[in-house]
Amino acid sequence: MMRNILMQDRRSCEFYKKYIKEQLPVRYPTIDDMAHRLGIPVRTLQRRLRESGLSYSGLVEQTRHELACRLLDKPDAKAATVARALGYSDPSSFSRAFRRWTGISPRAYRNRD
Repeated sequence: MMRNILMQDRRSCEFYKKYIKEQLPVRYPTIDDMAHRLGIPVRTLQRRLRESGLSYSGLVEQTRHELACRLLDKPDAKAATVARALGYSDPSSFSRAFRRWTGISPRAYRNRD
């Protein structure tokens, strides 16, 4: 019973996102790293994600987007700090990614209302 619950948790999107969030400030979380942590082959992880309608790179992008919006909602957070927290070494790379996700710059997002 406990093993089934654990396996369901490991397959859940939120479990994957939590792992990605933990790794982003340290280094880019590769699919190999996640599979190793779960103790499963990469192909099995890819299959599980595909069965849920996800891809690993899409999940990383989605996690970065959600986290960026949450961090930018804090009035004292600077774009360079948010970029580092998301694993970007260059703030301009973060700005381009944020514009791709939202259609607006991080500054415009912060000044919306």
